[in-house]
Amino acid sequence: MEYFSKLNTNGKLVRGILVNLGYHLLKDNKEYSTSLALAYEVFQTAILVHDDIIDEDEKRRGVNTIHFENYNKYKEYDETSSKHLGDSIAICMGNFGLFESIKIISTAYKDDPNLSKVLNNFIDTALNTVRGEILDVVLPFESKNKLVDLNTLDKSIMDIYRLKTAYYTIIGPMSVGLILAGSDEEKLKDISSFGEKVGIAFQIQDDILGIYSDEMGKVIGSDIKEFKQTILYSHIAKTEYINELEKYYGKEIDTNSINKVRELFKISGSLDYAVNMMNKLYDESINELNNINWIDLDKKNILIGFVEYLRNRNK
Repeated sequence: MEYFSKLNTNGKLVRGILVNLGYHLLKDNKEYSTSLALAYEVFQTAILVHDDIIDEDEKRRGVNTIHFENYNKYKEYDETSSKHLGDSIAICMGNFGLFESIKIISTAYKDDPNLSKVLNNFIDTALNTVRGEILDVVLPFESKNKLVDLNTLDKSIMDIYRLKTAYYTIIGPMSVGLILAGSDEEKLKDISSFGEKVGIAFQIQDDILGIYSDEMGKVIGSDIKEFKQTILYSHIAKTEYINELEKYYGKEIDTNSINKVRELFKISGSLDYAVNMMNKLYDESINELNNINWIDLDKKNILIGFVEYLRNRNK
């Protein structure tokens, strides 16, 4: 748990805050949802531990990832097997976090009549996240090996955005907070529609920052090395710049290749396309929020402030 705390130190804590906010939309005693918020942050960190193994990332939130930390710890004894050991420890730690998050919920709310609905929603969010992760793993391989129809690439990327990010970053935490507060289905539908737009915009922004920001706390250019499929890529794939991009995209990175990719996304119009889509979705989410009549004005303003915080972040 000390390690999980360390990994969360420089995190945004967006999901835990949204659990509390979701609960607060219907009830005022926010402290009651704190254990649920904690559970969500533990779940989030556990998912990222596994994600870091898949992406072979060495940094997360500015500190060594668990698999890389343990590889460094043991490599002087056995260079060959220390990587496997580091990955194995991280898999176990991620699994620990996933089960610990469920234990936190079942213990804190054992007498709450909404416990079953809370757990079902929490697990559904986890399942959607895994579905999105599978797509995110398979799509770069298929795209790199020309197994993907460009006409379907946008849809596949949006499916990843919806499942892997919108659900577990926005819809999941807000919905589970609402359910703990006794929400009905209509309110959950309103928040899901709002949260999907915010979540997809959030991921588009992450993809932009993953290329252009030096403040993400990850290895700079890791998305380039991984041949990550984003709307930046799907847009440029339909232009004459794609052949030049693929000289660098999906290859080992250095300062020159990172700068080349940044330049190509910009001159192809792909960067502007992504920024415009992101802002359009953020604007639509605010308009949708303003049309929800069961949320008090002061709480709407908190959510609008949250959307603008996301829009203006640089990491």
